[in-house]
Amino acid sequence: MIPVDSIIADGFSNDANVDTCLSHHIPDNWMGLDIGPNAREQYADVIRNSKTILWNGPMGVFEMSNFAVGTEFVADAVVDATRLGSYSLIGGGDSAAAVNQLGYADKVSYVSTGGGALLEYMEGKTLPGVAAIERDDY
Repeated sequence: MIPVDSIIADGFSNDANVDTCLSHHIPDNWMGLDIGPNAREQYADVIRNSKTILWNGPMGVFEMSNFAVGTEFVADAVVDATRLGSYSLIGGGDSAAAVNQLGYADKVSYVSTGGGALLEYMEGKTLPGVAAIERDDY
């Protein structure tokens, strides 16, 4: 899903001017730093109605409070879905950091710091570290 709206800023700073707009109408010299309120609701609805959730990547620049709302909203939905029986896998260093920062690590099924490697493993690719362990020529 592509976010329908975004929280935008005129600089990469928590103190920048902030606004909300449709994602495909972000003005020149502004940047999307979080998902907007409509996107949050859409994402949460899909997550709460899913049986398996793989979350790889925060929704915005969660390290800055003005752009952390989307990530927290999605994390809340993942926790709700997990509590209702869904399997939730959080993958990637930034996603893991966000979940840990929110105190939700023990409220989801599994947290992996391996983002790209996790996705490659799920694609069926051979991971170099696993291949090295499985070799018998060392």
